[in-house]
Amino acid sequence: MPNPLNSPTPAMTASFALPFRLAAVAVLVTLAGCGVLPSSRGSTTTFDLGPLAAAPSQPAARLPKLRVAETDGPTWMDGRGIYYRLQYTQAQRLQSYSTQRWVDAPTRLFDDRLRDAVSGRGELTWYGDTSVPALKVDLLGFEQVFDTATSSRGVVRARATVFHKGLIGQKTFVAEQQAASADGAGGVKALSAASDAAIAAILDWTASLPLDAAAATGPAALPRANPPGRDSVPLPTADTPKAAPPRQ
Repeated sequence: MPNPLNSPTPAMTASFALPFRLAAVAVLVTLAGCGVLPSSRGSTTTFDLGPLAAAPSQPAARLPKLRVAETDGPTWMDGRGIYYRLQYTQAQRLQSYSTQRWVDAPTRLFDDRLRDAVSGRGELTWYGDTSVPALKVDLLGFEQVFDTATSSRGVVRARATVFHKGLIGQKTFVAEQQAASADGAGGVKALSAASDAAIAAILDWTASLPLDAAAATGPAALPRANPPGRDSVPLPTADTPKAAPPRQ
């Protein structure tokens, strides 16, 4: 039988447990300070590209009716990270901010911006309307580039393809905008301005192509190959042999 005189009292148990509780709290605080524990959701700041830029004083060239294919990009643009590159010391390394994010994937943000711009300069029709030319944009770069520790710029690279019953034109565009501050918020503003500049240049170039002549040829048949894009796959052609029926 245990000796009641040697059994710990509640007060003694609490006094022994207190140091262990304090030690556990100290470990948790240390881990949180080192970034091992996940931070609260409230500490992440999200950004989009902001409102559309004001219309230029000189009206831009009007576009004929146009359809827009979904904007594609490399796999790393599928996420919501805001990426930067330290050009002056680690030019081959692409990094993302830990507490700042886009509200959506950069390709989606750019795609929405592009469609708004097309509808502002002409008539944007649904993609299934094959009687009109189509514009496809592939984002090649969308990052904040630091040339020094205190100087950075937003860089947008995009390849635009216009097609209708075949290729009408293809061109790569690069737009850069100096960032007002050497941080994520400055990079976001610079990338927003660079996106608007790239889209304006793409649409100016598109307006210079013979789109009306292409549209006048009538509804377009399916192309023999999809336009350039990360997910493009060959389309069936009239020359494709049909599968043999199964043997009975």
